[in-house]
Amino acid sequence: MPREIKSRNKKVTRSLIVQSPYFKKNDNDKKEDSNDISVPDNIDYDLKVLFVGINPGLISAAKGHHFAGPTNHFWPCLSESGLVDKKVTFKDDINLPKLYQLGITNLTMRSSRKASDLTIKEQREGIPLLTAKFKKYRPRIACFVGKGIYEIYTGEKCKHMGLQKKEIYWNDRKKGSTQLFVMPSTSGIVSAYQKPDKIKFFQELCKIVKMKERNNANSSKD
Repeated sequence: MPREIKSRNKKVTRSLIVQSPYFKKNDNDKKEDSNDISVPDNIDYDLKVLFVGINPGLISAAKGHHFAGPTNHFWPCLSESGLVDKKVTFKDDINLPKLYQLGITNLTMRSSRKASDLTIKEQREGIPLLTAKFKKYRPRIACFVGKGIYEIYTGEKCKHMGLQKKEIYWNDRKKGSTQLFVMPSTSGIVSAYQKPDKIKFFQELCKIVKMKERNNANSSKD
């Protein structure tokens, strides 16, 4: 199973970048309370869903697993989503691609105590690499775990959560594209959405995945 860890040294030019409340620091601010430790991608070809996080928190970086903070709702929500058949924890992240065709990556590889410790410049630098992953690995759906990160990536305001109209075509456009899905951040400090609300977005994502599977099965019969 391929694992991809790449640096952040690519430049990107964007004509439109939305200033999200999740990313408040200026480019010249110091990167305080952070490490240069990253968490490896859990990725493979032709995934059902590739989850996209903002960046690893310090606890995740220390443990070497995604969404490992004790107050993060990602794993409890995934366990109740229908995308997996058992309770999963951060220790299961490495097995997600093989067992469930699910993967996890981040827009920014550098870990930090808070998302607001990242600069807008850092977020922009991660855009080309993330797009390259979509084109190369061909996930059916890229799920942005947080509206702010989607806005940084697309340079557009997210008018509604859930499935978006925007899609990323693969290197061979004839083979298909990656659809984009947006859900609230699973961080425990996000008070606008409580855990039961977040579970509903995971379950909605599961319904879309199953619908795409049925459509593909019907197409193969024709």
